[in-house]
Amino acid sequence: MSKFHEKAEAQTKQIIGQMLGDELLVREGKEQQRQASEAPSPGGKDGDNDQGIVRDERGQEQPRDKERAQRVSRIDKGGDPPGKKV
Repeated sequence: MSKFHEKAEAQTKQIIGQMLGDELLVREGKEQQRQASEAPSPGGKDGDNDQGIVRDERGQEQPRDKERAQRVSRIDKGGDPPGKKV
């Protein structure tokens, strides 16, 4: 699960806990959010293994360098789906 997803889940847990008046659920959500903020990213020790992928304002993944992403060559590995090969 991504950090973004973990944080969103923790925040949702807190909000639902507040709506229901369930202090335990609120505390669990806060602890989960704290852990998600501290945890190292799954991409490696420093989190730079994202291959130049960032999230835009809508949370959609986008290439960090669009021009480079369009120029990079792709090698057919045999099991690739049909379509235009570069």
